[in-house]
Amino acid sequence: MLNILIKEKDSFFRDGLQRFLVDFFTHNFRHSLHFDVELSHEYVSAADIIFLALCQGENLTCYPELLARKKGIVIGLVEDEQRFTACPSCYQDMIFISRRTSLDRMTEALFIAWYRTQLPSFRWKNKSCEECQHKILSMQQIRVMVHFYRGLSVGQIANKLNTSDKTIFTHKYLLMQKFDLRSDFELMALIHRMVEKNACPNRLRDYLTNS
Repeated sequence: MLNILIKEKDSFFRDGLQRFLVDFFTHNFRHSLHFDVELSHEYVSAADIIFLALCQGENLTCYPELLARKKGIVIGLVEDEQRFTACPSCYQDMIFISRRTSLDRMTEALFIAWYRTQLPSFRWKNKSCEECQHKILSMQQIRVMVHFYRGLSVGQIANKLNTSDKTIFTHKYLLMQKFDLRSDFELMALIHRMVEKNACPNRLRDYLTNS
């Protein structure tokens, strides 16, 4: 029995992925599958394969749930796999696959990843948070992101923080550079994901709640 965790909000995409995985492992390895959808310590530690739907820039943030991982494969489902590289320690061996990829490409990637984990020489080493290279936010960046999350414009944020429009534009530009973002849509998608994270503490969510 293989445990597969799929963290994906789109139920149609998730159901299609589950059907593909059942067919893949039944025909090629004669494995039965058990699926979970909750990214909890219990399910992450038991998972043989973890699928995570990631927005642009999310691989450059902290993902503390993955600290419970003990084995297997982590696959990031992304819009453009060419823009993703594994940097922080909890993403160090993650495989990034486009959500629009063909079934042939998905099959090839899964075959390679699965056979690699079955080799006697395969060893997965969990790194500590002290070794992590995820991007750290300053307090002012957190304030700016929270106000963007609340739907404020650059001018409104400048008034709130008693500063100039130019300063807020600079903070926005630096955030876009830090997380390799190319549009306001990508910035807002990342901010929403960061607010939703189960990290404790979650500085972005904590500031949003307390301010």
